[in-house]
Amino acid sequence: MTLSYRNKKLTRALFKQQPEDFQVREELQVNDEGEGEHQWLWVKKTGANTRFVAEQLAKFAGVHPRQVSYSGLKDRNAVTWQWFSVQLPGKPLLDWSQFSPSGVEVKQVLRRSKKLKLGFHKANQFVIRLREVKDPQQFEQNWLNLCQQGTINYFGSQRFGHHGQNITAARQWIAADKPGKLSKAKRSLWLSAMRSYLFNHVANARFNLHDSEPLPGDCVMLRGSQSVFTVSQWDADLVARLAEGDIQLTCPMPGEDGVGKVADTAREFELQQLTEYADWIEDFAKVRLKASRRPYLLHLQRPSLSWQGVDATIEFTLPTGSFATTCINELIDLTVTENDEDSVE
Repeated sequence: MTLSYRNKKLTRALFKQQPEDFQVREELQVNDEGEGEHQWLWVKKTGANTRFVAEQLAKFAGVHPRQVSYSGLKDRNAVTWQWFSVQLPGKPLLDWSQFSPSGVEVKQVLRRSKKLKLGFHKANQFVIRLREVKDPQQFEQNWLNLCQQGTINYFGSQRFGHHGQNITAARQWIAADKPGKLSKAKRSLWLSAMRSYLFNHVANARFNLHDSEPLPGDCVMLRGSQSVFTVSQWDADLVARLAEGDIQLTCPMPGEDGVGKVADTAREFELQQLTEYADWIEDFAKVRLKASRRPYLLHLQRPSLSWQGVDATIEFTLPTGSFATTCINELIDLTVTENDEDSVE
């Protein structure tokens, strides 16, 4: 699938030449309760993916990997800071200073009564260095456009695996008469890859045909929440709320029930785009996967740009589940060549 972006005049730059060029920090304030069976760890990692670190934490603590939790996956070819929790009932704090796999460092330890859950953090802060920008003037114009207009909230290619292998594997599994049992992690990954592909497909079609114009029957999401409601008719008040960002347009993460809470013109449009994937929707019923909604547009929070010669450093914050590479695609002609297996979420 070739995705469309707002900025058509792109320049060139070198992306992810070294881990320090892509830095990610989870935004999550955590209080130390001083007691509890879960030991929470603030970890800095360089050149290591999240699942590897989780496995090493389990091995160090002498527990099953299921007893290690994290809020989101982070890129391997990067410097990232994120929280992990390890369930160790009845045990004192371990000496985490002795935990030292290559490129991994525990920066803070605290105790809490509950484990860290997936998606618990609300945002990620990015610091990204793009080296040897060929046309700084065009880059700055693209950056200004991105800051003012945002972009389409596409899922990054990392979600689909190398050469789309997650999609291929997921289709082979779910198309069986009785899909076999999978680990919870793999099941989640494969189903997410399928739904993410469909989201990108619908969002891409909507951008090409309607850009950011609202449609009758749109399902909108309240800012800062997952609460949604259907707009039968757009009046001046709702249009103003949309412009202010108080509500957001959404596109579907399809499930067995189709596209979720959307109606009228918007529903007809989405179902039309998914006609060729009717068998995917039917297969979602085998695993009782319900439809949900995802914001259609993505806007940078607290953006900034600085120059170091011909290298540009951009800083911004994105909501959990959004991809920095989607934003970079608005700035430079980006071909992602890194072999990251993770998404930044």
